[in-house]
Amino acid sequence: FRQALGDVMDTAVPAEIEAQVRRLAAAVPGVRAVEKCHIVKSGLSLLVDIHVHVDGALTVREGHDIAHAVKDALTGAHLSITDVGVHIEPAGGEGIVEG
Repeated sequence: FRQALGDVMDTAVPAEIEAQVRRLAAAVPGVRAVEKCHIVKSGLSLLVDIHVHVDGALTVREGHDIAHAVKDALTGAHLSITDVGVHIEPAGGEGIVEG
């Protein structure tokens, strides 16, 4: 019953799924690092909110294109991800591990 209830309610996903999402996002050309990554299971779907660091000198359009590439990489990865919010941050923040 507990697992079924968790499937219906928004619940966190296992750490290995988050690690896979982070790896996929970090592999997108132009992504320098992945900062925050929040994933919840909603029904049979996964919802992702992710912050990626890019070169701070990029144009808004270039950053936007990278965000779309991250979203496409995640939704095309056969992980049941149905929605991705990508936040673009300029590279160089403290505490960020370059990926």
